[in-house]
Amino acid sequence: MDFVDFLKEMLGITDDFGIISISKSETPEKIIKIHLKYIPNRYKQDGIEYRLYDTTPEREWQHLSWFDYKCYLVCNLPRYVDADNKVKVIEPHFAPKNKGYTHLFSHRIIEVLQKVRVQKTVAELLQTTAHIVRSVMEQAVEKSLDERGEISNFENISLDEKAYTKGHQYATILIDSDKEYVVEMVEGRKEKSVRILFYTLNANQYQYQIKRVNIDMWKPYMNAMKDIAPQAIQVHDKFHLIGKLSDSIDKTRKQEVKQNPILLKQKYTVLKNEENRTEKQKEVFNEINQSNLKTAQAWRIRENFKDIFYINDIETIKVAYQEWMQNSRESNLKYVHKVLDTFDRHKPGIINAFETNTSSGKHENMNGKIQSVISKARVFINFERFRINVLFYFGKLNFVPQKF
Repeated sequence: MDFVDFLKEMLGITDDFGIISISKSETPEKIIKIHLKYIPNRYKQDGIEYRLYDTTPEREWQHLSWFDYKCYLVCNLPRYVDADNKVKVIEPHFAPKNKGYTHLFSHRIIEVLQKVRVQKTVAELLQTTAHIVRSVMEQAVEKSLDERGEISNFENISLDEKAYTKGHQYATILIDSDKEYVVEMVEGRKEKSVRILFYTLNANQYQYQIKRVNIDMWKPYMNAMKDIAPQAIQVHDKFHLIGKLSDSIDKTRKQEVKQNPILLKQKYTVLKNEENRTEKQKEVFNEINQSNLKTAQAWRIRENFKDIFYINDIETIKVAYQEWMQNSRESNLKYVHKVLDTFDRHKPGIINAFETNTSSGKHENMNGKIQSVISKARVFINFERFRINVLFYFGKLNFVPQKF
């Protein structure tokens, strides 16, 4: 193999292109340009040959760097006349259609993006632009989704919302609870949003394969899932339920702190699980608890609620839950009562939470990962960019390299 053939193979250039020259410049930046020429006098596509018409103006495609030099492939692409007598530009095998970079360069961007989740940093590392990095990510996700096709092999799911801008723009996120990945997401959090989400996946009005959906108490989600998957049990999961009780503890603390300075700056002391407190926090909490402050009472109500999840028999669960509700009502704690009223309106989903002992904890863990992407991006200017980023990192998509 001579050097030119070796170079073509390394560059991912097919035999219908030849290297005619290489130029190098070092001002204002170090750049190598490899000039190509289309060799055949006819263009073959899908087994049909077309005559060439003329050539386009010179174009450049960013390629893998040579040492510390940015590298570009340069070529005047021929145009041909197709069967309908229309003039079209040939599609080079070494680059995606209508893109300013090569396949090999896009593969490298994907590899780095999977390790460095900041597009600006990836652009700097690879001596390219944030626009190209974003374009590669978008193309990779859309191509993988097209290849994935329709999907309906999810049975146990989590459905939740996520704010992706400072203006409280929300997305509805569907997670496969068994396989732990983001299946898809849609803009908004209305009933219509949920219907669009599932219809996008498989064009089915009803999702009869769904067995369980972990869901918060957001009415539009509940109504939509009752219609879309009436056979599925709705679970108001442990994470959200305990979260509401935790919120009532903190609100009680804020109300009580003026008369009890010991509660000042002790938000996490009273919210933490007992085993997670520091020695100092344990000392402070013991004093709060022994004083039988309302905050401590609210904390005990939450802990007693947690204990119900350790019961295995459904009838015993129902009895224990009813006793817990009655005892909690007797506490006469304003913010706890508000939570109890909410729980009363959502009893079936709460009982299902005890019975199945499932949680959207994995979803919340995923939410944490998604939040880290939002934080690194600072803000997403629109939903589609947010969606592309989430599916790129957490959609378990198969980014198959282009074959030459």
